[in-house]
Amino acid sequence: MTALRPDLAIIAANVRASSRVLDVGCGDGALMAALRDDRQCDARGLEIDPVNVATAVSRGLSVIQGDADRDLADYPDASFDYAILSQTLQTTMYPHLVLDHLLRIGERAFVPSPISHTGACAYRCCGAGGCR
Repeated sequence: MTALRPDLAIIAANVRASSRVLDVGCGDGALMAALRDDRQCDARGLEIDPVNVATAVSRGLSVIQGDADRDLADYPDASFDYAILSQTLQTTMYPHLVLDHLLRIGERAFVPSPISHTGACAYRCCGAGGCR
């Protein structure tokens, strides 16, 4: 597996091979590249920063520039196996709506939090059966 931030490594280890993945706030596409190269996933990204979009696209990744608060509403229901929102929720204006869209778009959602009493990354994998 490609070297990733610890939170992204946890996510990558829990994504099934050959899955359809939407990475919201994908940054430079590091997680998407790892999922594509190591797990043969069809990974797509949404990123607000044009420099990060350009970097991700230069890696051969499918990333569009957009804002989670506005653009997630345009995605069809259940269009991805996983929807990922890593270290992005705290930057949104309407986190409750973003989470609703994430769970509507993906069968499962990863929303790691940079805040944890242990100092490690906390995450939840949520889907139709609830969160674990």
